[in-house]
Amino acid sequence: MNINTYLKEYAHTLLGEGTHIAPSVPDKKLNGAIKNYAEDAIPEHVIVLYDSTLFKSGKEGMLFLGDRFYFKPLLEKPICVYYKDLKRVDLDREVTYKNDKRKEKLHIVMHTEQYDYSLSDKLATYNVEGVVELLNGIAALKDQEDELVNVSQVTPLADLPETYKLTYLKVLANFTFVDDQQIDAQEYSELMSLVTRIHLSSDYRLQLRGYLSNPCEYTPTLTLIDELRVLSTTIDFSIVEKSLFKDLLYLFKLKRPLSAWFENKFLGELKEVLSISREEIELISSAIQNDEDILTFRKNDSEIAKSMKDLAAKAAAVGVPLTAIYLSGSVVGLSAAGLTSGLASLGMGGLLGFSSMFTGIGVLVVIGVGTYQGLKKITGMKDIENNKQREFMLQAIIRNTQQTLNCLLEDINEISNRLVVAIQHGNANSEKINQLSNMLQMLTQSAQFSADKQVHSQKEQIITQLPPKLSTVRLDELTSKPTYQRLRDYVYACYTPQPIQLDDLTFSSEEELVLKETLTLEELEQLHESFQAIGYFEMSGGGLAEVTGGAKRLVKNVFGDK
Repeated sequence: MNINTYLKEYAHTLLGEGTHIAPSVPDKKLNGAIKNYAEDAIPEHVIVLYDSTLFKSGKEGMLFLGDRFYFKPLLEKPICVYYKDLKRVDLDREVTYKNDKRKEKLHIVMHTEQYDYSLSDKLATYNVEGVVELLNGIAALKDQEDELVNVSQVTPLADLPETYKLTYLKVLANFTFVDDQQIDAQEYSELMSLVTRIHLSSDYRLQLRGYLSNPCEYTPTLTLIDELRVLSTTIDFSIVEKSLFKDLLYLFKLKRPLSAWFENKFLGELKEVLSISREEIELISSAIQNDEDILTFRKNDSEIAKSMKDLAAKAAAVGVPLTAIYLSGSVVGLSAAGLTSGLASLGMGGLLGFSSMFTGIGVLVVIGVGTYQGLKKITGMKDIENNKQREFMLQAIIRNTQQTLNCLLEDINEISNRLVVAIQHGNANSEKINQLSNMLQMLTQSAQFSADKQVHSQKEQIITQLPPKLSTVRLDELTSKPTYQRLRDYVYACYTPQPIQLDDLTFSSEEELVLKETLTLEELEQLHESFQAIGYFEMSGGGLAEVTGGAKRLVKNVFGDK
């Protein structure tokens, strides 16, 4: 066990309440600690923060990195101790009796290579025995490590070296080779999507293409895992392990249900190599399903926020940081940075641990806010605005898919050129011609997968800006003029009657008009333009039409057409 792992596993137990483990260290406390007593510490290198302050500011306490720790006692100067200099911490109990009353005084001394430091009167608010045990544990482990280094606890895969990313991708490539010694079109498309998310450079993408085109010359998976361990000089490998297994599970899900992962020999063996528990795999599976459900069930911002908070609670219970699950981004096509930015718009910017940015709008109290919100509800804008996060996700997915398509087109052009050269050399290259022809066919199918995904995402993005249920009162009032007749007819044609659902099992005898699921991209674009043209969502026109149209219908129902 190295010091990084030791601190993550035992710090909270030994130090108690006030302990925060990376990457779940609150920004406010981390900033308070670094500014007040650890100015040369790099935030992403912090493994553990212990806050001993009464008001939880983080300005006093202990800060542990990979090669040293900082200690700031109350009203005293801070100290910094490098683990290589830490010898031991002694705890002696002096017992005295006065008037038959037993008194105990603790003598705590930390011994380093340079000096001895008394902690006796500096740990009044600490779990003394826990602090002593933790520091002695570090002292015992320091000599077992070749080099005491700081590694990032929060760096996404996209920001790691290109060699690291390529090795990571080769493990995934090996998984696609297992069943039939070749990568199929959908697997290739998803692998290229990941390549785009983690920003693999063009030179290294050429190396990956060469690796994928020669499955007979692949590097053994265990060798690649060992290479990743060795290359993990700037990141905690335990985080990478979970991310790697998540991406493998997603590739597995392309052909089989996630619940059947244990039947796959490759995954079963790698689970043991990476020491990943079944509970951790269940959490990873939940994260994959959660990301897909956001788009499948068209969750709004409130539902997305709840699902992410629920996932974070599950992760905390299992002891896996969300950083590990989203190191390579989301399987649906968002990069780690993009996902963090999106969550920041929901006030959860620090949830994944990748960014120190934590945004929140705060409370605005102004005259007329209630009226304004009421108008937004009447016009339907409130529902549209509550889809901003899903719209943001779809925009990112569209960009990712377009970049993936560009990569695939480059690959198609390259293989086409190779095929032409092989054909020019005649029958001598018949085997190579067959190999290149098969690869070209696979790449073409991969491009079609990505193109279909692009169209689907574009459709879903437009749907976020459309009313899922049509207000016939508002539509009829806004299109009452003869010149709007065709627009009204078109809008009605895009909706279909459906019984009103009262709860999960009960439906009303009354019907409502809901958006058709069969509309093409062009039809959805035209529908959005139609709503824009009639001012369906405008505060003045749309809101007034809803009220006016409702009043007219009420009068008609009471007095008839007279």
